Amino acid sequence: MSGEPRQLTDEANGTADSRPAPESPATPSTSTPPSPSSSGANSGADSSDGDYRVYNNFYGPQYHGRAHFGIATAAERSGRARATGLLEGDEIDALLRSYIRPDCFDDAARELSRTGVVVLTGPQGTGKRSGAVALLRETVGPSADYVVLSPDIGLDQLAERTFDAGVGYVVLDRTGTTGGAAGPSSDFDWRRVRDQLRRHRAHLVITTVHGVAGRPPEAVRHLPWRPPVLGKVVRARLVQARTAQETVDRAVAGIPPRCPIAVVADAAQRIAAGADPDQAWKEHSGSAPQAVQEWFGLEEERSLREIAEVTTLAFAPGIGRRAFESLQDLLERLLEPVYFTPEAAPASADGAAPDTTGQAATPDGQDPQQRRRARPVDRRRSLARNALITTEVQTFGATTREVMVFADTELRRWVLQALWRDHPTEYWDAVRHWLGAVVDADPDPVLQLSIASGLTLLGHIAFDEVVQSYLDPWARGESGEIGKTLAVYVLWYMCLEETQAAAALTLARTWAQSAHPTLRSTALFAFSGQLGVTFPTDAVKWIWAVLRSGVLDKREERELGLQAWAQLFLTLVDCQEDASIVLDALAHRIRKEQRIRSAAYSVTGLLVLETTLWVFTATERLSGRPAVARYVADRPKEADVVAELWAAILCYRPLRRNALSALLVTARGLPAVTSDPTAAAARLGHALAAALPQVEHSLLASELGRLAVSRPARAAGPDCVAILLGALNRVKDSHPR
Repeated sequence: MSGEPRQLTDEANGTADSRPAPESPATPSTSTPPSPSSSGANSGADSSDGDYRVYNNFYGPQYHGRAHFGIATAAERSGRARATGLLEGDEIDALLRSYIRPDCFDDAARELSRTGVVVLTGPQGTGKRSGAVALLRETVGPSADYVVLSPDIGLDQLAERTFDAGVGYVVLDRTGTTGGAAGPSSDFDWRRVRDQLRRHRAHLVITTVHGVAGRPPEAVRHLPWRPPVLGKVVRARLVQARTAQETVDRAVAGIPPRCPIAVVADAAQRIAAGADPDQAWKEHSGSAPQAVQEWFGLEEERSLREIAEVTTLAFAPGIGRRAFESLQDLLERLLEPVYFTPEAAPASADGAAPDTTGQAATPDGQDPQQRRRARPVDRRRSLARNALITTEVQTFGATTREVMVFADTELRRWVLQALWRDHPTEYWDAVRHWLGAVVDADPDPVLQLSIASGLTLLGHIAFDEVVQSYLDPWARGESGEIGKTLAVYVLWYMCLEETQAAAALTLARTWAQSAHPTLRSTALFAFSGQLGVTFPTDAVKWIWAVLRSGVLDKREERELGLQAWAQLFLTLVDCQEDASIVLDALAHRIRKEQRIRSAAYSVTGLLVLETTLWVFTATERLSGRPAVARYVADRPKEADVVAELWAAILCYRPLRRNALSALLVTARGLPAVTSDPTAAAARLGHALAAALPQVEHSLLASELGRLAVSRPARAAGPDCVAILLGALNRVKDSHPR
């Protein structure tokens, strides 16, 4: 792929319509939603005929254009992708290994023990996350369970939540604003939270970057959190690793000023593993900030072309020369009004325009300056002189490809920071129009990911600018399906950043709550991918809220919601996360329906059944196998819930035919996903026998047997359909419903 978007020339000349009408969400032509890509960020694009869409899902830290996306302390993480739920022991050990308490720790611990809840405030990089877990261990003990709640949770939800006694809870980077303002109502909300925790004998630590405006609430203390002494952190980690004393002293002496605690911990980890202290600190503090400062800080201002070079590379690293130069040319044309504002001058005696260059005009009316501008621009020579930019040769078998990259990995974020700091609104307006033109020109997937990662980095510096100028308009469909996809990619990239994941969740939630149908569909798309992996509970909550709200009246919109639910299940299964949350939510609602209704299902009940069928018929894109087959094989203990859901759709006659077909495909898919398909099929058969009424047993055996005969199996291997039916027939003591 060249990375060059189509129609760029027309966009630059103004001959193409750069304002397409908003498109409605595309609906896959198949009855099942598209499956997520395999682990990693694989390229995806719209099909040429528009009949399906392929999405990228990111299941871990990404390396794109030599820029790292992910958690800075990845070496200390256990690899869990989700940000909420029960903290595992190895995660706690990694967080608290060689933990050094800051001066404010004891005060916070006393407050947590006294009231059951405390709020830690302070900027990112001060160690609030590890501090929160350390406070819980100090208060509730090392053997207790620690549960991470959603950062988007409100005070009213906390006040009404049922907490488990003796459990420690933590909300990291809370963004909820309910009851967040100081004042009597805020204090009342906080008091309700405190009383609820006391009532259940639980403890809660909340961290946030937002300080208290005005009078702080009296019921719950908000304590400014300060990092520990960095030298003590480094020394403790290296001493524990039995590092030589001389190396420890060098490492402590080399700590850069104002270094975030996460960076210090990561560098100490590398030094403990054998890295040279000077090299470790150089890679973290590095020469990138100084190089960017020197490049932008020259007395002579940088030219339009030079600014266009670094701006283009900031949003499009890793593309070929031709594509890069096309993007740069378009940006230069849009930036010209910002850098050149010609002043009006009096006309000459003969009415001709004055020669501002001091040179005579040519007979054809063009001055020498215009003629020079008409000559081809040697951008490659200019790029070769740019100290921030270099090229990288990528090898693909026998072929090679030269791409444009920054000279240092860290330069990209520092360049964006310098551009935001030093350039006016008019410059950023031009950048917005430029990126809009690129998106309208249908960029290839590589360029889409480059733009999304660049906007993610810009979001660290100017989040409001990214949301208002790009994400909200694109999510509304103002740039069609490509714009919607890019908006979601940015949210997915944000989920890989510990400091931005909560903001991505809050933004997607506002889209899900919107009355705008395209915003809602974009939220569904976002929650069905990496955002749902990071915050699965929130994804289930908001996808179901959109589905159940009644706003998806049109069949196309309704199918988007059903597709999102099935896609979330596919994504969680594909990245080996706990997909039971999707099925448990459906099973809970079916049980509720069966308890209160003895005859017909309600509208909500029918929606649950239809959603269940979508989940069970969703297949992996590459293999074509149903995701539920892999789920049943990987999680034997969940066979009962799967069978309960299957029994519900089998007993509802309008869906029975499709449910039988899905069951047949699932049974035949077991040999490909497990080394013991016989046991998996028998387990599912026993579970179905227990879940189905007795009268349904013989009917299911007959119908599924006839269906299997009419659709002969292609692959060799154990006959899992016969094994499933055999297990079903052998069960005599099933409980009728």
